[in-house]
Amino acid sequence: MAEVPATFPVSIRARYTGALYGALVGDSLALGAHWIYEQDEIARRFGRVTELLAAGSASYHPGKELGAQTHYGDQMLVLMESLEACGGNFVMEDFARRWRSFWDGSKAYRDKATKETLAKLEQGKGLTRAGSDSVQVGGAVRLAPVLLALRNEEKPTIIAAVRAQTALTHATPEVIDTAEFIAHTVFVLMRGVSIPSALEMSTTLPYKALKAELLLQQAEAMQDLPVTEAVMRLGQSCGNEQALSSCFAILLRHGDDVETALIENVMAGGNSAARGLILGTILGAAHGRRAIPQRWIEPLKARPQMEEFLKTVGLGGMD
Repeated sequence: MAEVPATFPVSIRARYTGALYGALVGDSLALGAHWIYEQDEIARRFGRVTELLAAGSASYHPGKELGAQTHYGDQMLVLMESLEACGGNFVMEDFARRWRSFWDGSKAYRDKATKETLAKLEQGKGLTRAGSDSVQVGGAVRLAPVLLALRNEEKPTIIAAVRAQTALTHATPEVIDTAEFIAHTVFVLMRGVSIPSALEMSTTLPYKALKAELLLQQAEAMQDLPVTEAVMRLGQSCGNEQALSSCFAILLRHGDDVETALIENVMAGGNSAARGLILGTILGAAHGRRAIPQRWIEPLKARPQMEEFLKTVGLGGMD
């Protein structure tokens, strides 16, 4: 499939499929350089990261081949599997069971939130009490499959599912709010609104803990800087506020160019995989499936699973 400009007329169907493909591509593109904080080291080891890379033996994801996902993307695939098995419905008990089973014997990296949640589940804590107190953004970034599967439901139903899937592993209010923020942004983008306008509209909504407007203002102050410098100033780490404000800066600078935005995200270093999932979801919803480079989609290990999922939720076939 030939790549087309992001300005090509975009259907609602293409926006939804773009959100899913964009999320997993954003994560996979970051696989090789994920959690390298020294930007010079990334450039020295990989050059400009314009293609998917395998994870090296010294990385946080050893053994992961080209086209695989980080542990963030893996958990998104578990959520996708659950939604498909439940006929396109979000069932917290099913997702939690599959998420827990995934880690049995898995060599995927276990972050703080994962370890804490698994420990609480082992202690017999209920699903609504097992979430970690982590302020890292990881739980919020895997939501794209929920948005596709529940797209015909009322917004409160979708938001409730988005917040619930996040809370399984991240019970911190600001992280749960971030998942809701991403969902609201996608809702607005489905109407054909530009990314800057969608971000502004979504930040003005009331959130329990997320200081969305402040984070956007911080990013706006950096939008004339190169992405590498802006992210360095705003924060490369896994923290929710740092990740979201850095995503804002990238979207404001390169939101009209999916390829450049995702490449610059990787070159900025740090927790580029989690940012990549957020960016890919938003960029895909804004510009559609065909704006994502096909050379990044074809090698994805999860592509067959994604295609089956799209059929299940009524989005299979051509964009």
